[in-house]
Amino acid sequence: MNVAHDSAQHRPLRTNRWRRRTLGGYRYVRLRWRLLFGCIDAVGGLIFALARWLVHPLRRHRSEAEPRRILLVQLDHLGDAILTTGMFGPLKQRFPQAQIDVLAAPWNCDVFASVAEVDRVDVCRHVRFAPGRSLAWIPATVIWGLRLRKRRYDLAIDVRGEFPHNLLVWLSGARRRLGWASGGGGFLLTDKPEFVVNRSETQSRAALLACLGISRAEPLRPLFRPSDAAIETATHAWNEIESASERTRIVLHVGAGTPAKRWPAEHWRRLVEHLAAESEYAVALVGTSADTPTARAILGASTSPDAVDWTGRFGIDELAAVVKQADLLVGADSGPAHLAAAVGTPVVVLFSGTNSPGQWQPCGLRVCTLRSETPCSPCHRKTCPIGEHPCMRRIQPADVIRSLTGLLPERLDAATTGTSSTNTKGSVS
Repeated sequence: MNVAHDSAQHRPLRTNRWRRRTLGGYRYVRLRWRLLFGCIDAVGGLIFALARWLVHPLRRHRSEAEPRRILLVQLDHLGDAILTTGMFGPLKQRFPQAQIDVLAAPWNCDVFASVAEVDRVDVCRHVRFAPGRSLAWIPATVIWGLRLRKRRYDLAIDVRGEFPHNLLVWLSGARRRLGWASGGGGFLLTDKPEFVVNRSETQSRAALLACLGISRAEPLRPLFRPSDAAIETATHAWNEIESASERTRIVLHVGAGTPAKRWPAEHWRRLVEHLAAESEYAVALVGTSADTPTARAILGASTSPDAVDWTGRFGIDELAAVVKQADLLVGADSGPAHLAAAVGTPVVVLFSGTNSPGQWQPCGLRVCTLRSETPCSPCHRKTCPIGEHPCMRRIQPADVIRSLTGLLPERLDAATTGTSSTNTKGSVS
């Protein structure tokens, strides 16, 4: 696509001046944050260098011992947490005697509770990514760091790579602290791999493991195992749709983490109308309770028993079971898309211009991403300042229909032989 225009204001879209530039190795888009953490790291690095010089040489090498207690910190989004699940198997193989604990957010703790290698999950109720932007996360970060200090961790890993998280793992007192310096606070860490722009998140997690001597030829595969109770709940839910077991089950996740990632409701409506008109499909709309008004608007006055609203009905464990029993999921770049890939369900991901599909595409066997390129991408915004929201509006229902029919199991089996994965990217004009 050459030049895109804002039809509402009749002016060309502004090219993103911050397109993946970095300063001093920082991954922040805005200059003020790069300058701020550049100053913090310069001062902090000097202080810590002097402190290390004063420490007795014998104490400097204590972190070389095999860890007996490992802490992993994951206080951000659901999709990020799902991508992290692939780390625990290799971590446990490398340190089989170690206890592995996780400090999680309220919305992603169920992900780690499903991981067999995780021994304990603590939940931090006040985190920076919580809705409402309360500043309670600031004292909570310090309190949790000091609370964890009593457990005497040998190794602490932060996957996110931001200053507050690096501060938390330092306050935990862990002898070895592994994370990213690209978000600021690198002087608080003992091990920090190089930050690579636009590298996939699974490869970045593999880079963290490589610092611990864990190398893998195969990519890290996120996994989620729904509980037996969740599977039973999902089975009952699908049985509510007449003859669902005999038809192709499609889950539509109509929500998103930010307004900038949302697909227009009218596009969803047209997609649902097309699928409901075909007797071979059973369609379920999912999301949080906040997505219920959107789901109702999408379904409108439809009385079709083949399309149902399940928004706000399921927790993460139950949603994973619902998606696992489906034939395909369609959704925005959000947690449920990663969840679908983790349970082995084909997924069509509708990517906005917020960030890079190469970095954030779900890691699964059958994943298709759709995106409309715009000059303002990647914008890293939560809301689109352009009236027509071009990056999402230009992804048409017809594009989605073509993609999902190509990913459906029976069509995939007929079209491919001896192929273990199908990962495609679509460009929409």
